[in-house]
Amino acid sequence: MSDANIQVMKNMFERFRAGDGPGFLELMTDDVYWDHRGPDGAPFNRLYEGREAVAGFLEDIGGAEEALLIDDREYFASGDRVVCVGFMRFRAIATNKEWESDFAMAMTVRDGKVSRWRIFFDMRLEADAITG
Repeated sequence: MSDANIQVMKNMFERFRAGDGPGFLELMTDDVYWDHRGPDGAPFNRLYEGREAVAGFLEDIGGAEEALLIDDREYFASGDRVVCVGFMRFRAIATNKEWESDFAMAMTVRDGKVSRWRIFFDMRLEADAITG
């Protein structure tokens, strides 16, 4: 099951990079717990609960920044848990400032869909780029 769960995360990255919001959301459970809490400054640094809320996250992040690079480098899985470590670079739309950070993304897969998601990176860099 671990390989199948890793593939769910890989599919999530592919759909995000392609701008396929509907396809991305198909990978979420109805009750997904999406945790992007972080410092003030980024309007999407909060907790989202449910697929419709995650659609709001995609709108919020898409209105605030552009993904320049998302490099999902390594995957680790144990049971229903998957972790990816990688590197990302974004540009804040309002300020045109770029930021970059290594990241670790953790998720839980239930019945082939993401039920819990959390990302860890230098969120202060992101918030500062967005606020200028």
